[in-house]
Amino acid sequence: MKTAVLLLLSLLGLVSATNPIPQYVIDLDVDPEHRYDTIFDVGPQFNDTVWSFYNQLAGDGPLLNVLYKISDKRGDYNEEQQGEINGLARLSKLPVEFVQSIQMLYELQTIMVPIVNFTGTAADHPAVSELLDLDQDYEHLLRIPWRGPGCTGIIALNSDDGSVSHARNLDFSPVDVMGNLVYEGIFTKGGQEVFRSQMIAGYTMVITAYKAGQDGYALERNTRYGDHTGSYKEMVQNLWAGRDLNGWSLRKILESTSTFDDALEQISTVPYTSTEYAILSGVKKGKILARNPDNVAHTQTLGENEDGDDYIIITNFDFFWKDVREWFDPTGGKGAFHPRRVYAQKVLDAADVLTTDVLWEAINNEGTFADTIFQAIINVEQGLWNISQPF
Repeated sequence: MKTAVLLLLSLLGLVSATNPIPQYVIDLDVDPEHRYDTIFDVGPQFNDTVWSFYNQLAGDGPLLNVLYKISDKRGDYNEEQQGEINGLARLSKLPVEFVQSIQMLYELQTIMVPIVNFTGTAADHPAVSELLDLDQDYEHLLRIPWRGPGCTGIIALNSDDGSVSHARNLDFSPVDVMGNLVYEGIFTKGGQEVFRSQMIAGYTMVITAYKAGQDGYALERNTRYGDHTGSYKEMVQNLWAGRDLNGWSLRKILESTSTFDDALEQISTVPYTSTEYAILSGVKKGKILARNPDNVAHTQTLGENEDGDDYIIITNFDFFWKDVREWFDPTGGKGAFHPRRVYAQKVLDAADVLTTDVLWEAINNEGTFADTIFQAIINVEQGLWNISQPF
């Protein structure tokens, strides 16, 4: 009902169905500590929001102490990223430790209430949820306020024109915080665009990115929950060992590669800190990689999908191994026992041709739409990078 009212008001010109996203240039030729100066100078609302988030975390002393404990044990990041972190701390006047801690938000949100998968998945890939066996202190991490599970990614072939489109929902709560931190970063070098990415203010890494070119590509990151007991412990150990975070590794790949195949090879082999999905679309091709820290656990390839040749899809669960946790995901509009993926697929399966309009409908239907703070419709071949925030 709410969606219908908003649509009617939009048609009458009384409201906008989506909100514009502010755009800023991030010059990679500038010293890392000063790359974000302009963003915080002209976007003071970012500083107000990150301070409200800090105050919320500071009100939970044990949780903040655990985040700092992990950050202290990890130590400084690589020189370039640490320079950016120091600059963000200076601009916001937040503690450096706090800015370091929030860089780990994608990795740390892989925590999930343990639900054992009793559906009998393949012996080599048991989709068993994490059972925390670390120090009791880390149970505080279950109260992390940034969390999913969220996100939907679809790569689809338009059978009429042969092009490949990519649809993306980024679902991230708390919405009133994360939604106010979204911006588009245009990364440049030598005065030329290298790539562009949807960013979160205060966070130095890419989340959804676009690399233009005849063989360019678009990249989406989705949280993936561990597929074996002990995976969360492995993630924390990787944090402590100082591995580059997933988003930083992907950002460096975007800086250094120009083609889909080169990006795919590097994304397949670069060490990760935690489990994650990489959704990669290009000119007439697409892949979805289910990454473990040290290898690729599973690959979906557009045109080779057992459920049909015209699309591949992922949310946050290994549905291809019948991960029962998908059915306990409460985030979609229909609630638990109604997976977001299922409702997106209903829209896709009902369409004769998978146009960008169909993909837009798929990520906006009630069953799929969740705590969505960012949406994208992308077609690399057509130079389409259409990004927005829900009204």
